Amino acid sequence: MVAAAAAALNTLVHPVSLVAQERSAPQREAMAHTQIVKEDFHGWPNTYRLSNGVIETQVVTDIGPRIMDVHAAGGPNLLYVRQSEAGKGGENEWVQRGGWRLWIAPERRETTYALDNAPCAVEVLNADTLRVTGPPQPAAGIQKIVEVTLRSGESRLRIVSHIKNISDHPLTYAAWSLPVLRPGGRAFVPQDVGSPTAFDAIRRLLLWSYTKIADPRYHFGDRLIEIDHTQVKPAPTGQSGRRDDESKIGVDSAQGWVAYLLDGTLFLKRFPHDPKGNYPDGGATIEVYSSHEFLELENLGPLTTIAPGQEIVLPEDWWLFPAASVPKDEPGALQVLNEFVGRTSPRW
Repeated sequence: MVAAAAAALNTLVHPVSLVAQERSAPQREAMAHTQIVKEDFHGWPNTYRLSNGVIETQVVTDIGPRIMDVHAAGGPNLLYVRQSEAGKGGENEWVQRGGWRLWIAPERRETTYALDNAPCAVEVLNADTLRVTGPPQPAAGIQKIVEVTLRSGESRLRIVSHIKNISDHPLTYAAWSLPVLRPGGRAFVPQDVGSPTAFDAIRRLLLWSYTKIADPRYHFGDRLIEIDHTQVKPAPTGQSGRRDDESKIGVDSAQGWVAYLLDGTLFLKRFPHDPKGNYPDGGATIEVYSSHEFLELENLGPLTTIAPGQEIVLPEDWWLFPAASVPKDEPGALQVLNEFVGRTSPRW
């Protein structure tokens, strides 16, 4: 079955849309138009590199759908790759691996953790868009389709996720986007502040059962939460199960952005918000999980009931801003971050 899926993967690719020749890194950085090249990435041979001279990304299709690399031209990968699991597939259990993945909420072992370890089908739709279709997930009743677009000269990567109901009955899920980022950076989560005269102008700060409020990684400001990954200490040697280095929070922000500063590059993620939506996990639109190994900068869509054949669609934009700096104080950080947010223009 795996071999058949791999064959289907290769036959669905439009060969005219691919760039056959390889170029050096300086040549790639100089290109203004988008290139899509099939190549090996960490032992996954059916990987597609999208590059436009400004940013590059690697979309792995031997498993997934997964995005395993995104970086500014000439810069390091911002996503985390667990080397012990790189280049592998076909496992009989769900594997973390790192990179970006598409999940469904509510988080349940039998549905959320459905296997994504088999080859996907891939199509090059046009000069700047790749579509990856994962195998059906019968236990969850869904199939995942992800479209990745990198337009010429832009520092924005557009990702549109589709969760299709392939069962014979209605399903209620929320789309859940989880980029796993390399350790050592600072995450920024906006908080909404309503009118002080409104009786019901509350803000939800959601704490998972293993989260410690006094954890030094957190700075809870009035309008901004910062998670400083450099403050995350390793778990005690030999600790099993839920470890002391793990922590997770969520918020109900309606602002539609979250950010991570790493190695001088600001990773800014934009996504839509539905003011009438019923969001999972007590109303979370943004969630941040962190351990000593990595940090996950998560956003969710609202819970949606879809009939057989219908789908949930979640668009998001990833913006990369190299040579960025964010002050340590909350007013200064907010000013800088809002300037970056103002430079983006999502169209959902």
